[in-house]
Amino acid sequence: MTDAGADIDERVADAWARVEAALGRVLPDSLRQLNAPAAVEEIDAVEAVLAMPLPRDLRASLRIHNGTKWIFSADGQRRPSPVPLNQLYDTDGIVEATRMWRDNYHPEPHWDDPRVWAYLVDGGNHLFLTGSVRPIVGSPGAVIVGDMNGDVTWFLDGDPAPGGTPGQVVRVDVECATWDVLAPSWTELLVRYAEDLELFAADPHSSTLTIDDLGPACEWGGSTPSDPPAVRPAWLLNVDARDPY
Repeated sequence: MTDAGADIDERVADAWARVEAALGRVLPDSLRQLNAPAAVEEIDAVEAVLAMPLPRDLRASLRIHNGTKWIFSADGQRRPSPVPLNQLYDTDGIVEATRMWRDNYHPEPHWDDPRVWAYLVDGGNHLFLTGSVRPIVGSPGAVIVGDMNGDVTWFLDGDPAPGGTPGQVVRVDVECATWDVLAPSWTELLVRYAEDLELFAADPHSSTLTIDDLGPACEWGGSTPSDPPAVRPAWLLNVDARDPY
């Protein structure tokens, strides 16, 4: 392991420790939903099946918690989620969900065009983008890591828009046409989440999280109806809009 690799592993471990400590203060019953570590061989198998390397910090995270348990128990009881999703996928779930995502990829040059995206954003109610993300369902560079009811999905973006960071974490709500970059890396996503959990523990009104007995709401980090409409992200500012209709 390189020094850089050891530093990444330490930062991920520290971030998870903060998340767990804060959950212990605000939602202790959710801690039992965190899975045991994945074996290195299981993580290697994900890379082999998907034919792409996983970001080092996601690998480190899976070696701490191999995702989270499904929110419903065998007898149908709803259990509190430790994350603002139904679950973070384990290694098998990452493979299955990413394959399903890729199966939905149908290149449409007429629509998969920054000029069209600019037009749709300008319309104010057709597309909402926050950060450097290409709004392409099924994009081959994505690794799907979690979801909420199949509607809200988190993925690690291996092919970001200009100004983005490979491995950035994106929240997408396809039905609402919202695509939000949550953090430039998985490590920074965990740190952001830990900070908001800590704020919630100190003063719920100061945190962007909404938490009840069932766990954090999936709206965390996403665009909301109160956000200003028709605001282009920086990478689209100088793009001439094209009407696709």
